[in-house]
Amino acid sequence: SGSKAGCRLLRTMVAFKFDPVDLIFSAGGAVAAMMILHFVHTQAMVQGYSAMCPPLGAVAVLVFALPAAPASKPISVAAGFLFGSIAVYGIYELVGDDFMKEFGGTRALLVGGAIAAMKITDCVHPPVGAYAVLMADVPAIKALGPKYILYPGLTGALVLVLVSVVTNAIKDAISKNKIKKA
Repeated sequence: SGSKAGCRLLRTMVAFKFDPVDLIFSAGGAVAAMMILHFVHTQAMVQGYSAMCPPLGAVAVLVFALPAAPASKPISVAAGFLFGSIAVYGIYELVGDDFMKEFGGTRALLVGGAIAAMKITDCVHPPVGAYAVLMADVPAIKALGPKYILYPGLTGALVLVLVSVVTNAIKDAISKNKIKKA
């Protein structure tokens, strides 16, 4: 039948992998981390700050689902956000909203600046590119001024990294123990 053929085709195109320990700690760790991040965010909001923004969802995918990837290393996440945000804020202060507006010049320059800062420091973390777009497009982010360097991107990313380091260490210990028993 057509649906069976479709399933066979899908299985040849996608390598399905089911490791229960990896799945529980990757997905479960991300859930726990996002809940902890929500708590930190609500506490920060009392002080007039934020620790939550959309690029942090992508950070969670990287640090929990692909922890060995270069872009997922704690230094890449932290320094990528720090140096990328410094570059983005500095460029935005220089060019403002109207740089080659008809071509999306400010947005393009901010993303390019973030990439340059991450390449120079060898700490490339792709969600920082999305964070740069927020500076170009979101009035509430622009209103942060220099606080943009720390909030919400870097602060939120550090929370996710901290939880991922602990979660991934536990996952690795369980996986190594499982291999020794086999």
